[in-house]
Amino acid sequence: MALSDSCFEFLQAVGKAAEQLGHETHWYSAPDHPLKYGSEIDALRRACGAAAESPYDPEGGARLIRLAAAVMRYHDTAPRAADQEVNRTKLKQLVSALQTALDPEDAAAVPAVVEQIAVQTPYTAQATERLKVMLSKVGKATYDVAIKIISDVGAATAKKILGL
Repeated sequence: MALSDSCFEFLQAVGKAAEQLGHETHWYSAPDHPLKYGSEIDALRRACGAAAESPYDPEGGARLIRLAAAVMRYHDTAPRAADQEVNRTKLKQLVSALQTALDPEDAAAVPAVVEQIAVQTPYTAQATERLKVMLSKVGKATYDVAIKIISDVGAATAKKILGL
């Protein structure tokens, strides 16, 4: 077997994997699926189709890998995680508690900051630093609630920066 044969088999496997991911993406887009995904479904489905049809196109494969990694990073939990609804409720509680305790300017930024500290993104560290400033402005009761919730559902980077 020549090296080119191994490369051919590898690219064929990538094409088959793209096709499988496309089928699974279709399943997640079903109207009766319990989790409602957004535009990432269509983008992922198109990228899977392109990569499956042309597994030898390096740009198509790279686009699919970048998109799949971004979707995975954005959602940061298994699609059927039993505690996902509990986490969502805790994050809403955190947003509410912080917005009540902060001035209107900081309160307006709270939802975006909380969203970034809940999942691992390139902006998690920056959002956590912003949250630290916000936490310095709230009372002890709100601070304690915030720290408890972040300890439970925050991304690893946020926990590390906050010393949790």
